[in-house]
Parts: sequence; C-alpha cells; structure tokens
Amino acid sequence: MAAPPIPKLPGYTVCLPQSLSDKGFKKNQTLSYVNGYQREEAVATVKDLPERIAQATDGVYATGSPATLSPSMLADTASKLPQWVENDRKVLRFYGYFKESVVESNMENHRIRKVILYYYLEDDSMHVAEPRQDNSGIPQGVFIKRHRVTREGGGFFNPTDFGVGETVTIYGRTFYLVDADTYTREFLAEKLGKEQVAPLPYPGDPVDAYRTAFGINRGRAGEENVGTLTRRMNDFKAYVEARLGKPSHLLDGDRLRQFLENNKKVLRFWCVWDERNSMYGDRRPYVLHYFLEDDTVEILEINESNSGRDPFPVFLKRGPLPKVSVKTNTTLNPRLRKDQCYSPGDFRLGSYINVLARDFYLHDADTFTKAWYMDNLGYTVEELTPVDIKEAIVAKPRAALPAYNGYGTLEDSLQNCLSLVPKPPKRDLHKLMNKDKIILRFVVRMVDTDTHKHSATDLARRFILSYFMMDDSLLVFEPPTRNSGISGGKFLERQRIYKPRSEETYTYLDLYVGTNVEVFNRSFELMEADEYTLTYMENYKDIFVMADTDVLIRSLKAQSSGKEDAARAALIAADRAGTGSLNGEELEAGLKAAGFKFTRHQAISLKRRLDQNKTGTISIEEFIGLLGL
Repeated sequence: MAAPPIPKLPGYTVCLPQSLSDKGFKKNQTLSYVNGYQREEAVATVKDLPERIAQATDGVYATGSPATLSPSMLADTASKLPQWVENDRKVLRFYGYFKESVVESNMENHRIRKVILYYYLEDDSMHVAEPRQDNSGIPQGVFIKRHRVTREGGGFFNPTDFGVGETVTIYGRTFYLVDADTYTREFLAEKLGKEQVAPLPYPGDPVDAYRTAFGINRGRAGEENVGTLTRRMNDFKAYVEARLGKPSHLLDGDRLRQFLENNKKVLRFWCVWDERNSMYGDRRPYVLHYFLEDDTVEILEINESNSGRDPFPVFLKRGPLPKVSVKTNTTLNPRLRKDQCYSPGDFRLGSYINVLARDFYLHDADTFTKAWYMDNLGYTVEELTPVDIKEAIVAKPRAALPAYNGYGTLEDSLQNCLSLVPKPPKRDLHKLMNKDKIILRFVVRMVDTDTHKHSATDLARRFILSYFMMDDSLLVFEPPTRNSGISGGKFLERQRIYKPRSEETYTYLDLYVGTNVEVFNRSFELMEADEYTLTYMENYKDIFVMADTDVLIRSLKAQSSGKEDAARAALIAADRAGTGSLNGEELEAGLKAAGFKFTRHQAISLKRRLDQNKTGTISIEEFIGLLGL
C-alpha cells in the first residue's frame, strides 16, 4: 500500500531539485589544470539576458564598445587552454606616425615622427616605440611603455580599434596608422573578418624637404632640377658671399650633408714611422684613422709588448692633417683650406704621407677601407694589396764559451760562464721520475783502434756495461775471472761519457749490439745484451730503431730486389746440418753471404721474432717466405 502524500501545509513542504535523482549538492570547483596549465573559471553569477545575448553575438566588437575581445574569438574553439596560453607571443604590429608641433623655427612648423604600435593578444596590453635615428636630436625608443591603455570613451583598447588608414588617440595624442605586418593582416582578416587596405605613404617632412632642396643647390649631377652653381674656393669669393648673407655652413660645402651621409664611417690604415736615422730613433707602428664625416685624421700608437715604452696611445689628436707643415705665425687666415689637407685620394698603400714633417709609410688597411676605395674611387685589388714590412730578425751574437778544461762535468763548468754566482745545473725531473731503475746492460770487450793497441790479455777480458736511462750515465764493471791475474771489479765509475772530440754525451740511441763505444781512448764493442734489455728495446721499437724488425724486413726486401735467387741460395747454404733451420750464428752468416747490410742487433731481434717456440732456431722456409724470395 502506497504511503499517503505529504499534505501541503505550512512547515510540511520542502525545496527539492528539479530532478529527485540528482544528488550532487557539492560546490562548483573554479580552480583546475588543463593540459598542464593552471585555469581559473569565473564563479557563476546571475546576469541580465540582454548582456548575455550581446556577449554571444558580434555586437560586442563594434567600435566604441567598452568590452574587450572575447577569449573564444582569439583562441581555437576546440582548445580549452587559457587565453594567455593560447595567445602567447602573438603580437599585432602597426606602423604609423604622429605630428608634433614645432614653435619658433623658420624651417618647420611641425615634425613627422614615425612610430610602431604593438598590441599583445595574451593580456590586451600595448606599447608604442619610436625607431631610433642617428643624429635626430630627439630622445627616441619606447614612447609609451607596455600596459593596458584606456580609450577616451571608456574601456580598454581591443584589436577592433586598430586598422590601416585609421587613427588612434592615446592620451590626447593622435596616431595615424599607415601599414601593418603580414601576420597582423592575416589575423584581422581571419578572426575578425576585417580586411586591411594597402599600405599608405608617410607624409613629407619639412626637414627632409629642406635637405633635399639643399642638396639640389649643390649641383648634384644626374638629378632633376639640378642647379648649375659652381664655387671657386678662394678667400675673396667667400668673403663677398658672406657679406651678402650666405650662411656660414654653405661657404665651405655642405658639411651637414657630409656628416649625415658619412657618420661613423672611418678609414683605417696601418703605418710605420722609421726614425732610426736620428739619434735614439726607432721603427714604431701606428694606426691612422680618417673620419669621412668631417675630413679629420687621428693617429694612434700601437703599444707592443716589452717595447720599453710607456703607453701613450694618442700620437696626433683628431683634426685636419695638412699636406705640408703650416707656419706657426700665420694669423690672418689660420683656418686650413680643404685642398691644403689630406683627402681619401691621397692615401695609397705603399706610399708615404707627411705628418708634421714626419714620413709615415702606409702598408695595410682594414676590410671596410678596401671596400670603400673600390666602390667610391675605383681602386683595384692590386692597389689595395698589403705590403710586407717585416724585417729579417738579426740573430743576436752569443758569447763564445771557453773550451772545456776537463775539471768536473761540462754542465758545472758551463754554469761558471753564464753567471757570476754559479748555480747547480738543472736536472731533468721527468726522466728521473719515469726512467728510474731502467738499466740497459751489455757484454762488451776491448778492441784495437788505429791509435791504441791492446795485449792479448786485455782483448780476452769481458766487461758489463750498464746504461742508466734516468741520467744517461754509464758504468763499466769487470766480473772476476779465476786464474786470470786480474782482480776484476769496478772498471769505470758511473758517469756521463762524452763522445770523442765532441761535447755530446752517449745516449740510449747510440747503444746496440755490434756497435763500438769509446770511453777515455778505449774502444769497447757491444757483443751481447741481457734479456731485459732486448725486451725493453723491442717494446719501444719506435725509439730503438735497431729493435724494429719491420724496418729490417722492408730493408731486406729492398736489398734482395733483382737477386732473389742468389739470396735464397745463400740462406739455404747457411744450413750446414741440413735440418731446414738456422740458429743465430748461421742466420748472420747467411745474411752476410747474401750481401745484405744489417747489424748484429737487428739479426738478434729478427731471430727472437721468428723463434716463437724458443727452440733457438728459425725455419728457413718461413724466413724465405717472409722476405718473398
């Protein structure tokens, strides 16, 4: 049985939502994230119906409406990003001008000032900038800083308020818009359906018109309405013209025009002043600057390192440079005429100029100067080629050192000749740290020379020669031999040994098996080397050439060219036992029989390379195949 309905009496009725199934009584959320950006939605408020209808139509964008452009019109309808994200870095740019009144001037009553108007879609702000012009005399730059600008009728400016050919009044100043960039035209046409007219010209400026007329009076060739005024530059004519009221800036040419056209254009030359013919003279470098804006010259000194001179950069301050020295007692006409001073046509690379009775030689110019001469004066590349002024450096004579007297070491004796207070010779710390305990040992014997003969007993003696790589010193030791009659022991104290009739000492490059070393008029032949020495030299074969078997094999191939059969027969004949292998002595004998040039150390290194099994012999077939015989 259904429950009876609730009676409609005071206190029994309740306010229910339109749908009893709707249980969402939560408050609406206004803060959220959309695609990673913060978004704040406006709180729902009750609005009048006409206002809501007006915002949904295009009537809000009509001129004079105080509302701003709707974000839905500026952003993509499918996007939910905020306006400041959707329109980030989107700027409308218009070109225009405004007229500024000029009082108390006989040249102009107003001035045209060109500006650029920027409108930022992301926050509806704008700013006005005036492009900077050289020598304008007006503080240009940012004319109106960026902010939201209020219109005269109320509200803020929006994109519908701007258009090519329209005027915009900002803070009582009227701006005329004559053009817009491509993006602005496309944006207004696509978003607002507002096509822009073609660019409009800027109005004429009285100052520009005056300067144009001023240039015509100078008689420029090739222009319409060209005057035929010519001036003979003499003092009497200038005096008469001045008495008749001619302005002073016209008496010596159009210097204003020259200044405006050539401002910041400077010709730069490098030159030298050679005064070595005079007492205490020197050859010093300078740089010459010629200012095209007023035909003045300055010369700066180039400070060289270790020149012994105090820095004094300005040699000649900026001013007209006369071609000849001017007398100091000239008082009637102290001002120099233009033809008396240097002009750009007087400067040529490889020539001299007179700078107050001093000859300066021009030898080079910068890139701008060369381009200016080629474009304006027709100079060729050959005429602008730099001149080489480098002089051969004369080697300073070195004091002759006295001959070595034999006392002490050569390095110690040399220090006595270099300074009054002798200093100990500097040692090579790199070799001391990296070559310490590296000792090359060889078995040596005495041999006869043309000047020294030895007995049979001395020739039978054997010594151990040790070379210390840390300091290039040698030590000779004689092992004791029983029943030889010689006690043995240290034969030569460790020291550096000098080559015969030379101040050069023996180094590791001079030591290898088969060579001779002369020590104090005694010649020693290096017969053998220990295993450590041979291995060390083979590991560093780029330094020890005699241990490089690749070099030996290439040399043997080159020597065997044209006599392969004889070389093969000699190597086979060296195998007297017929075993097909050669020991060390047989290998040396076979190479000598074949007529090859080599050293014993190279033969030992070759045998060690081919004897992989450590049997003491090498295969003849393998060796012949290696040489390609």
